[in-house]
Amino acid sequence: MKLPSWTLCLVLLLAACATPMDSAVTEANKQMELKGSPFRYRAVDDSHMTLTLMPLPAGPTRAVPALAQQAMDSITQQENRKGRSVANLEEVRHLQDGREVWVLNSLGEGIAYIVAFQSPTQPGTDIRITGPTVYQK
Repeated sequence: MKLPSWTLCLVLLLAACATPMDSAVTEANKQMELKGSPFRYRAVDDSHMTLTLMPLPAGPTRAVPALAQQAMDSITQQENRKGRSVANLEEVRHLQDGREVWVLNSLGEGIAYIVAFQSPTQPGTDIRITGPTVYQK
């Protein structure tokens, strides 16, 4: 199939508009997607990029209260080790694979942990917590 010449010109023009930072952001986001991360980069200017949290559905945790408390206790301990004395849960966002993103209430940058429960309805099940990840709100 032969493309009209104006289509080729448009493709070349769009390719010429991409900056090195756009390419870096695109490549970094491909890697984040491959890892199943709920975070993505965006360009701030021609030499900087920042991490953001993808828009995800929010709602209550799927974990039973005892497991949710266990996860929050672990997050509080990690926050204390980071020198942050308060860890208040702002919201829980849900990933399609069942993991949850626990977003903490913070004044500055966003702070989030990825929480995975082996079985959220069974007390005493394994909990995997990844983080904290600091991101731009």
